[in-house]
Amino acid sequence: MPKPTPEAPAGPAAQRPPFLGDETIRAELLKTPVRCCVCGSDDAPVVARGYDYEYRSSRDEWVYKRCSECALVFLDPRPATEELGAIYPPTYYSYDEGKRGNPLVGFFRGRLESMKAKAFARAAGEGPKRVLDVGCGDGRFLSVLREHGPSDWILSGVDIDAGAVGRAQAKGLDVRTARLEELEPAAEERYDMVVLFQTIEHVSEPGAMCTKVAALLQPGGLFVIETPDVAGLDEKWFRNGLWGGYHIPRHWNLFNPSNLRRLLTESGFEIVETRPLISTSFWINSLYNRALVRGASERWLGFFNYQNPLLLGAFIGLDKLRMLFGARTSNMRVVARKRRATP
Repeated sequence: MPKPTPEAPAGPAAQRPPFLGDETIRAELLKTPVRCCVCGSDDAPVVARGYDYEYRSSRDEWVYKRCSECALVFLDPRPATEELGAIYPPTYYSYDEGKRGNPLVGFFRGRLESMKAKAFARAAGEGPKRVLDVGCGDGRFLSVLREHGPSDWILSGVDIDAGAVGRAQAKGLDVRTARLEELEPAAEERYDMVVLFQTIEHVSEPGAMCTKVAALLQPGGLFVIETPDVAGLDEKWFRNGLWGGYHIPRHWNLFNPSNLRRLLTESGFEIVETRPLISTSFWINSLYNRALVRGASERWLGFFNYQNPLLLGAFIGLDKLRMLFGARTSNMRVVARKRRATP
């Protein structure tokens, strides 16, 4: 048996979707080889292979590896930055999420997010606070904070998609098209809280992002991250490449609490809290991916929608039950505080 080459590393076989025969879809994207962004190691065996099941940006097969030193799961190679427009099309879900969805689902989601806003207000303490939402999309969570958070908070957001930013601005939100590294507030205008919801896993240099956030925060300011955790039951069942948490090829770095804590500590933070979160969309997207590779019809695929109330109810119940018994899920929230300078 011939030895595998770097271009075709050993590992599990990918499950091929039917759209690979569609020549109107690009055959391949430009790619960039990488190594672990936490510890720098290049000792990382392949753990999964898969395709862009959701947006079909290309017919490429993508490879995920797990760092042998710190257990980070990362995409290698990943799409080159020139391909961001291809992998994040105008129909990308977070760019126009306010237009989507079942009204009943939206109602209950709003209730849950209002509770989140109040919890963040308690963590931040009393008084006016400057809050920045990085990767804010069309401003959905900023709208929640405006409605349910303290009235004296000063809310702002940034996103790289001009269309999404325009929709957020139409809601009266202070949002602009920019990258995090472009922000340079004066010392008196630094933020009291920066939130990254399902964002850090998308960036090429998470360590540099954490360092930049530390520079944007007041001493003692809070950094709130929500990101996938490679620990849930769904990740275990669909690890062969169909797991929705891979979000192929948009999730470039997938953390666990240990390696994310390491990244934050090295960037000037101390951990306040780490907790699992309900992860319905990864369950549903995993089922969608499996149905797709098995040749399901478009009508049947439509059932596996991340806003299907039947599936949402089932997986909310399952994740809540597992959390009651102390199990981790495929989603987590980490709250970190910028360390104050020592006298």
